[in-house]
Amino acid sequence: MNTNGGILVPLPDPHATETTVEIDRDKYKLWQEARAAVEAWQAEANRLRKEIEAEAGDAYALTVDGRKVITNRPKEQYAEARLIKDYPDLVQHYMVPRVQNVFDMEGFREHHPEVAEQYRVRSFVEVKSI
Repeated sequence: MNTNGGILVPLPDPHATETTVEIDRDKYKLWQEARAAVEAWQAEANRLRKEIEAEAGDAYALTVDGRKVITNRPKEQYAEARLIKDYPDLVQHYMVPRVQNVFDMEGFREHHPEVAEQYRVRSFVEVKSI
């Protein structure tokens, strides 16, 4: 929305003329409910994982009734972004320049539009009403 002398004025929809298709109302509602349930269960899974990780401490394996159910072994991988953030003065001495090949999507699309279109990513977003 835009203001015009303190009055809210809705902006025109830039996608007003895009192709649309009517979908089943009940299926849409079920989809919304399923997404809400996933979010709630994911939050609960995250909460429980934090509790389990706290219980695990430095242990490499966790058991239930003597049976191994979870492993928590170190990997040959490090949280580099967090390390750089937490120790900027220390890591600066280990920063090295790198040359990297990067894919030119715009150039590819210009020369091979029919192939590029097959790989176009869509943004599946629920439209929220005011």
